[in-house]
Amino acid sequence: MKKRSIKTRQEALDLEQVVVHAARKALQQLTAQHDPSNALKTLWQMKFRPVGCDPLDSDRPLNLIEQINQTFTYIASARAAKVLLELHPELAPLTLNLGNIKGTDIESIHDGKLACEVFAAVNTGNNQKLKKDIAKVAKTAANLRYVFFMCPGITAGRQNELERAPGVRVWSVGGEI
Repeated sequence: MKKRSIKTRQEALDLEQVVVHAARKALQQLTAQHDPSNALKTLWQMKFRPVGCDPLDSDRPLNLIEQINQTFTYIASARAAKVLLELHPELAPLTLNLGNIKGTDIESIHDGKLACEVFAAVNTGNNQKLKKDIAKVAKTAANLRYVFFMCPGITAGRQNELERAPGVRVWSVGGEI
């Protein structure tokens, strides 16, 4: 299921561990299939064959490239949930929309209180993701509006210099695992 309810910091940590378990399994599967004499074949397997698994269900096969993309978005979402629960414990439980689900990426069961987008990318300008997510959240009527991201080299914490719309707070969840 791509929709998760997170009530506590521990549940957010548990979600991260589910994703880590799937990563370990995928690495074991890739290692078992890797042919050192044929690098292109290994890359082919990663892109087109189900040598990976769903980050939320390690029994469900998935191509490794898709697993990688989902993995870091899900970790960023779990980390964003931890921050939100620390800043706004009254909003619990939070609903994490992991995948292509209508609405914003993180919402509160208290309708209209929270709108939050989350992404993981090489940098904040990649595909104009930060700009687009700020615009999406800014359009909502939520009292609390956030964009969280994971990018290499950017320390965890609020990123005031990246805030481009009134009332939309921008936070890094860190750039390293």
